[in-house]
Amino acid sequence: MAASRGGGTLSAMLDLSATIDPTAVVAGFSRDAAPFAVLRQARARGIRGALVSISAIDGGAPKPLGAHMAVLEDGRHVGHVSGGCVEAAIAAEVVPIIARQTDEVVRFGKGSCFIDIRFPCGGGVDLLVHTRPDEALLDGALARFARRAAFAIAFDPATSSSRLVEAVQETGWSDGVFLRRYLPRTRLLAIGRGPDLEVIARVAAAAELDLAFATPDEATAASLATLGAPITLLKTPGQAIDLPIDRWTATVLLFHEHEWENAILARAAAADGFYLGALGSVRTHRERCARLRGMGVPEDHIARIKGPIGLIDRAREPGMLALSVLAEIGAARAALDRA
Repeated sequence: MAASRGGGTLSAMLDLSATIDPTAVVAGFSRDAAPFAVLRQARARGIRGALVSISAIDGGAPKPLGAHMAVLEDGRHVGHVSGGCVEAAIAAEVVPIIARQTDEVVRFGKGSCFIDIRFPCGGGVDLLVHTRPDEALLDGALARFARRAAFAIAFDPATSSSRLVEAVQETGWSDGVFLRRYLPRTRLLAIGRGPDLEVIARVAAAAELDLAFATPDEATAASLATLGAPITLLKTPGQAIDLPIDRWTATVLLFHEHEWENAILARAAAADGFYLGALGSVRTHRERCARLRGMGVPEDHIARIKGPIGLIDRAREPGMLALSVLAEIGAARAALDRA
């Protein structure tokens, strides 16, 4: 691991409250958004900065292709292109590139001229240093993060330029342009009551998922309120509620009183989420499907509902159930992203 060469982390970064509401820009979004927010704030204060991206990987690497960090002209930085061991050293090498205002691709780790900057895994990465991220790019990216839109950015190092691309494409090089794809992070819509809901909510929060909840239990709602996510208090089993489901949403129902499920499952099964599951045994799920058929729910909608849920058979303790279900959701999301 290379010795640190100065710089700073997010805690030492600019006060984001100056011109952008941090709750609307950084907090609640994926780690992808933070470098854009910091660069936007820096630009508003007349401080130049660069968006640094992993554009190629040689051997092992702790971060994926397209991982970002933002580096300011004074060496402060946010984001990661390694496991946290060499960011300060990389930032120190990026500062002179920012001064030149010309994009460059620089190798770090294996095969690099910077012999004191090495990754513990022994691999190497090419970092594309984009020195001119303008307001249109930064604002456009932040707006798309905020509305959970899929998009891409095309970086052209030959012209030191970049542009937003609405058509989502795979991350990688194409005709001298580096395309970086951004997909919204997983939203978990968890509906139910009691410890099963409370524990899965807290584990999902630690995993940095977007969260939304619904429950008929005021005590459960009060417990979940500390997570800062939207909560709908259910009044009756047939209550029509807004389900914030998009393509990147996983919906889980955690009820033991299954009369609360019917109306919600019927609506959720018709939505565009990538995962839908409900707590219960094989017999419970069979009975659930029969109830939905009796309500006139189409068979292809019913087939989308997973039950029993989770990768671990008969996980009943709330903590194990949370791990089991969230792992299943994670596998489904990975499959979605590969499709």
